[in-house]
Amino acid sequence: MFNQNISIIFNSNEETFLFDLSANKEIVYTIYDSFFYELESKNILDENIMKYSVLIDKNNVIHLIALTNTGELNYYKYIKDKWIKNNVAKFDLASNLYNQMEILMVKDKLHIIYNYSNIINSNIWTIQHVILNDKNGERHNAIRYISKRIPDPFFVDADSLGNIHIVYKTYINNDSQIYHGFYNPFTKSWSSVSKLISSKDFNNIFPFLFIDSKDNIHILWIAESKDNLNLKYLRMKGSGKEKYIWKEIALPHMGLSKNHPIIFEENNELKLICFSKDSMILSSSKDYGDSWVKKENIPLPQNISMVKFNSNILLSKNHINYGYLNTLEEPTLCFLELYHKTSPILTNDESTLESEVIHEENNIEVDEKASPEATILDSTFLYELKKLDEKLEKIIDNQYILTKILDNQLNIENRLDDLQRTIDSNKKKTFLNKFFNS
Repeated sequence: MFNQNISIIFNSNEETFLFDLSANKEIVYTIYDSFFYELESKNILDENIMKYSVLIDKNNVIHLIALTNTGELNYYKYIKDKWIKNNVAKFDLASNLYNQMEILMVKDKLHIIYNYSNIINSNIWTIQHVILNDKNGERHNAIRYISKRIPDPFFVDADSLGNIHIVYKTYINNDSQIYHGFYNPFTKSWSSVSKLISSKDFNNIFPFLFIDSKDNIHILWIAESKDNLNLKYLRMKGSGKEKYIWKEIALPHMGLSKNHPIIFEENNELKLICFSKDSMILSSSKDYGDSWVKKENIPLPQNISMVKFNSNILLSKNHINYGYLNTLEEPTLCFLELYHKTSPILTNDESTLESEVIHEENNIEVDEKASPEATILDSTFLYELKKLDEKLEKIIDNQYILTKILDNQLNIENRLDDLQRTIDSNKKKTFLNKFFNS
């Protein structure tokens, strides 16, 4: 259910970028305006892309890392409607398998975290961490663990101090266990030993990690025992008396199915999504995980996928790394309401909204004694209002065209600077290669 080929970016202009790695191994991205009207759909020119990861920074710059089937690791920046491409490394695809690639922007530095294994011994995987910046780079072999030839995904997140946390699944005596590790930016090192956080009495699956706006760390997973599935939840506070102490917190009882649970923060409220056999279940916490309330459940959509999500809007109140995307008709992210007034891709369940509309229509009072003059006046008013809307739309369209012209002028002025940056980046290529291949 986790579709690593799809990522959603929502910028401060309330534009939505929907990225998809197509069957032709091209990254296709569609841009929607704040009302979710499609503005354009394009593809990044490189073909034969194996893996990619994308995010947006506080300056509305989109950063994308892509690995091609020739081993080229390319770094793209989307600035002022234009992609700038640099090649930063060459991976050894003849000797190694590469499964997952994630990027984080921490303290204005790009962190690339990926896992690989040697083809000869493909059950032993290494998670590697590379930090890129304008002057130099760093590389860390973060974690080594045992997994299948195609390992389950790991999850990473960063707190406000720059600590990076990771949760992953490994195998002990044929049972899967959940481990947590972290990177300390002050010592510039990863924890020497990862912590086992699951019980060896269970087979543990679907780990998930999330850090909220208060630097509290949340970890979810499902503990499987015979025919029973139990949702496990740990939290480590970022401040106060329970700082740096893992605490297991009970969740509302719910029948589970084998699907990935997730947590995100919206308007300083934590939301947890999990699944039963035929429905999606929403629980919420207004005290950052101390207590949880089961709020809502909806029928399980036919075409639902867990996808990556990244935004730079109201980061002090919202932190959303993943969501559940329903792509059967219009794309919708289930239970995510933050931008629903301006972006239908982020609306809640359509059936709920439809029932609300029907309820309102059933309560409309009709004045049967209204005069013909009033009816004519209403019709005239509505006609004039419609004409005014049409004029307003034309003005908005003209403003949009003018903005595009001005942006194009600025793009022309910036081309020489872009070319110089590309030249400077190519000079670093040999320097950066050693961090990925040594």
